Amino acid sequence: MTWSVPRCPGWLVALGMLAAVYLAGVGAVLFAPHGDPVATWWPAAGLAVSLVCLAPRRWWSVLALGIVVSSGLANVTGGRDLPVSLLFGVANAAEAVAAAAILRGGGRRRPRLESQDDFIKLGLAALVGGATIATGAALTVVAVDQGSFLDTWPSVFASHAASTFILVPVALASWATVGAPSRGFRTIRRGELLVQVLALVVVTGLVFAPTQTLPVTFLPLPVLVWAALRFDVRTVVWQLAGVSVVTTYLTAHGYGPFGANLTIGRIDAMAAGMLTQGYLLCAGLMSLPLAIAAEQRGRLIDRIRASERLFRRNFTESLVGMLLLRREGESLEIVDLNDTAARLVGSEQADLVGGSLGDLLDTSERLELVAERMLAGNLEGWRAQTGLRDREGARVNVALSLLARDPHPMFAAQLLEVTAEYDARRRLERAEKLTSATLDTTACIILVTDLGGKIVRVNSATTDLTGYSEEELLGRPVWETTIVPTSAADVEALFLAPPRSGRPLMREADATTKNGEKLRIVWNNNIVRDEHDRPVNAVLTGIDVTAERNTSGLMVHLLEAAITTALIGIDNAGRITVFNAGAQNLLGYHYEEMLGEPFVRLLDPEELGTRTGTRDDEAAFAALTSTIGPGGEARMRDWTWVSKDGTHHTISMTLSVTADSSRSPIGFLCVGRDVTEQRQSQEMLVAALDKERTAVERLRKLDEAKNEFVSTVSHELRTPVTSIVGYTEMLQDGSIVEPDPGQLPLLATIARNGQRLIVICNDLLMLSGLDSGAVQWEREVLDLTTILKPVEEAVRPLLIGRDLTLRVDHPDVPLVVLGDRAQLERVLLNLLSNAVKFTEDGGEIDCRLEEHEGEAVLTVSDTGIGIPEEEQGGLFEKFFRSSTAQNRAIQGTGLGLSIVASIVAAHGGRIGVRSAHLAGTTFTVRLPLKRPSARG
Repeated sequence: MTWSVPRCPGWLVALGMLAAVYLAGVGAVLFAPHGDPVATWWPAAGLAVSLVCLAPRRWWSVLALGIVVSSGLANVTGGRDLPVSLLFGVANAAEAVAAAAILRGGGRRRPRLESQDDFIKLGLAALVGGATIATGAALTVVAVDQGSFLDTWPSVFASHAASTFILVPVALASWATVGAPSRGFRTIRRGELLVQVLALVVVTGLVFAPTQTLPVTFLPLPVLVWAALRFDVRTVVWQLAGVSVVTTYLTAHGYGPFGANLTIGRIDAMAAGMLTQGYLLCAGLMSLPLAIAAEQRGRLIDRIRASERLFRRNFTESLVGMLLLRREGESLEIVDLNDTAARLVGSEQADLVGGSLGDLLDTSERLELVAERMLAGNLEGWRAQTGLRDREGARVNVALSLLARDPHPMFAAQLLEVTAEYDARRRLERAEKLTSATLDTTACIILVTDLGGKIVRVNSATTDLTGYSEEELLGRPVWETTIVPTSAADVEALFLAPPRSGRPLMREADATTKNGEKLRIVWNNNIVRDEHDRPVNAVLTGIDVTAERNTSGLMVHLLEAAITTALIGIDNAGRITVFNAGAQNLLGYHYEEMLGEPFVRLLDPEELGTRTGTRDDEAAFAALTSTIGPGGEARMRDWTWVSKDGTHHTISMTLSVTADSSRSPIGFLCVGRDVTEQRQSQEMLVAALDKERTAVERLRKLDEAKNEFVSTVSHELRTPVTSIVGYTEMLQDGSIVEPDPGQLPLLATIARNGQRLIVICNDLLMLSGLDSGAVQWEREVLDLTTILKPVEEAVRPLLIGRDLTLRVDHPDVPLVVLGDRAQLERVLLNLLSNAVKFTEDGGEIDCRLEEHEGEAVLTVSDTGIGIPEEEQGGLFEKFFRSSTAQNRAIQGTGLGLSIVASIVAAHGGRIGVRSAHLAGTTFTVRLPLKRPSARG
């Protein structure tokens, strides 16, 4: 229902109402009781209050001045003095403004008479306005000595309050549409209204008839209540205003109960006026609230009916299936449903009413439990997507809500079929999964951008190839990445001028990964369009061809490089398909000359026929490929190739099978290298090696003869030298004759030199035996620590007469090796005696035996004359003597260290030296231990 906004009166209407205030005031003064300073009823008050409360607030000051003038003129016209009239006018204006302020309240909304709150405001405005004018009028009367304050105040209050209470509703009802009833409602009650008005006229005439003294003033009130219950507020206020005018007029002329009492002198004129106005106030208090309540009820009923009609229409004509449910026991019983719900479920309405909703829906959650939660206040509403038990494959969206809890719980359910949407969504989800799986399993870069060039989707291969995660790429403009060499202008051109053919744009460019690696990418760019053929996305697909380009470049380089290696591609029929620059340089043929020629024509025909047994090209090639083994390659073999100018070349050739990515044979590859000069060099080298082998054999035999000669000479020399030394000793000790004193030095020299010859012979025999393997070793388990003491005692005599310090470190734990005690003692004795021999007086000699990393380590160091570093390479060779020893004329044969090295090597050990000229010498002998030493 539409409520119109009250219209405010214009200036012409305002002037008319001010004129009405003037006329009503004149009438009230003229009809005032004789001798009474105030009027019995003052309708001008209601008119003035109505004018101010309906006007905009900005007019109030002007209207107040107009009320002062109008009311003052009315009093002057009625015969009152000018000062009294002016004061009454000011009081009337104050009354109008005070009452209007209460009616308007603090808001900008103009007053209405639509609710009980509006009625309370009306009553309060009447009281405040009446009190305001009553106080002003009483003070005026007292000031001019025309009456008392207590007598005047009640009369003025009653007349003005009644006027405001009765006439302001008339103005409000006339200037505003307060919710008129429907046309049908008015039509039905027109006759009743006529009857009610006649009844009111008759009753009012009877009650206030002349000479009527019976106390039946209550009779008009039920008729007014009749109007309030059956008609609108506008009708009631007009009837109330009419009753007020008639009652006041008749009472003022002595009619009715109040006038009769005035006539017989029971009450005075002021009391009669007060009773009349009180009567009118009571009539208004009884009828107006009732009329407002009845109209509110009528409007509410109309709204309910309209809502019911709207609901019923929406319910029955709704495209959504709707059901009304009632809680019966634990189930939700169907009370009513529309046609859409019946069609959706697939049954008749009559068959469904009284059934359970749970029997229709295939829900995962029990509806009884849902209803319990909603009744308990734990759930506002329930929504779900479910299936239908009687329609396989159908899907519906269900919304369940609570309508009322008492006296019987009522629920509403809405069913919306979404089978098509559900199937479409499932197809879309499957398509999306397929698309995602396709994108993620595609081993190439795939970037999807929006119309602005921002990346909206990335596949997993992009992260694997570039190192950028999906989070690092999403939302970034594609030209800001190092992957796609595309600018904002390129992307804009892609959208503004996309290829209409639908074929993608291809380009090849470099891309940089996150770690700075360069990739060669072949890009395919295309546009995705919507159903209106408008571009919505761009798809950029990049294939990494870095390896292919590198391989291709390498292959081109290998094939085109001017090298001596011939690379020849051959198809399955034996025809040449590839002929590289190396083959061209080697044979003198150009690539175009050999393309499609039989490969076997490059080979020497005589050699080919001899090796394959045929001169037919196809048979010969088949014989060649038959030599290819299981590994797909024939062994390398020398063949004679014939160049363009007839020159024969010896080519080391191998033939292998070539296959595609699926390992299917697609041809053969021949790799040939010119080895003509190499084979000639090899023949010359073989001849030289034969000569060298002969020379080595001769040298070996010569060395064996030398060793045999040395061994023989040593044997032959040792026997006579031994005899010389023995006879010299007999001459020295006087066994034969007593020697002269002068002969003793000579005999000592002979004996000393003889001993030296014996030592040399023994050393030569030892070396000869070591070289020939004739020396027999004693293999025994011995503790190396046990040889230190005997060797130390054997060396001590060499220190007699020398200023040398010898220190021998005896270890506390045994160091067990497997070897010959005598030979190992000889090693230590030789090293210590050399240290004594080559160390000058004042020097020091240290001997230390210890274990290190599973080996026995014997170290002999001295502070002697040392060995120059450049001469240490031949230190352990036979007859080696350092230049330092030779310059100092130190005697020696140079065989001792050679013997020591041979003994150490025979025991599986090794010997090392660290020395320098005049910086001392340190010899280190390492022998493998038999077992780890026991410590502690």
